[in-house]
Amino acid sequence: MCKLLSLSFILLLTNSLTMPLAAATRQDTQPQQPQTQEAAAAKISNKDVTDMLKAGLTPEIVVAKIKSSSTSFDTSAAALKELKEAGVPDEVILAMVQAPSGAAQAPIVPTAEAMPVEVKVADGTEVEVELVNVASGQELKVGDVVDFKVVRAIEINGATIFERDASARAKIITAKKSGRWGKAGKLEWAMHDIQAADGVRVPARFTQRALGDSKGGTVAVAAVATTVLLGPLGLLWGLKKGKPAIIPAGNRYKVFVHGDTTVKGKAAAKTAS
Repeated sequence: MCKLLSLSFILLLTNSLTMPLAAATRQDTQPQQPQTQEAAAAKISNKDVTDMLKAGLTPEIVVAKIKSSSTSFDTSAAALKELKEAGVPDEVILAMVQAPSGAAQAPIVPTAEAMPVEVKVADGTEVEVELVNVASGQELKVGDVVDFKVVRAIEINGATIFERDASARAKIITAKKSGRWGKAGKLEWAMHDIQAADGVRVPARFTQRALGDSKGGTVAVAAVATTVLLGPLGLLWGLKKGKPAIIPAGNRYKVFVHGDTTVKGKAAAKTAS
């Protein structure tokens, strides 16, 4: 009897030791799920947009969130109508329509070449301009604007201050039509300003005067005054050509910046070496 009890005790002890070992072995042999996969980022939907607006976020914040997130918008005609009826601002709807489906938009970082550069433009800086349209004393009147364009870009310290074809303007200060009995026409303008690369209009000086010749004949050009001390009038030119005072389009003149000024120029593009 004792032997039977001893044998039963040994069997029970053996089972208690082998069962955990077998369980551990089965766990080791079972395939493990990969743990390195990243969960896909949630994409912003139409509902997310309306929820953000209902929560009190401003349209500017919602638009910024749209531009910096992955999106999955329904921009069908019916969906857009629902958004409008829900009170979603137009700027938010526009951002939703323009948002690419999928990954977030990469932020646009301006390059060093594109950054504006603050440059001091000294009084008397020379700029060559070209008359855009024919200027005629028969048609223009005092106060009219005469349009010019910059012939070539002007750079200072590697920054473009005035771009090619930038707008320049002058104003008519004297305009007389030619008439009977040999009355010559007269046309005179004063340079007003030049548009800088940053959009600011910089004051400029130079005065052009055209006189019609009552007798006709040759063209005479004479400098009347060239002193800077004349202020805005700057440089006077007398021009005789025929009876009416007419200056053809395409004529080029050298004008000058009037007074020291500071503008934000565009850094000149680097050429490939």
